[in-house]
Amino acid sequence: MNKFITIFSIQIPALIVIFIATVFVQILLDFILSSIGFYKYVWHAGLFRTAMFVCIFTIPAIYIYR
Repeated sequence: MNKFITIFSIQIPALIVIFIATVFVQILLDFILSSIGFYKYVWHAGLFRTAMFVCIFTIPAIYIYR
């Protein structure tokens, strides 16, 4: 089942909206974690950031599309 959000008479897939929201949440979390020095204790910061983005993106996507 396709889920769409209508903005100004334009139908946008819900995953795009979730993706954009996830980008902003990721930027905020990355700023907070880097300011407290969390990435000093992570083995590979880029891999951790990518995994965190995937987790943040899939939780609402699974919730909406189940």
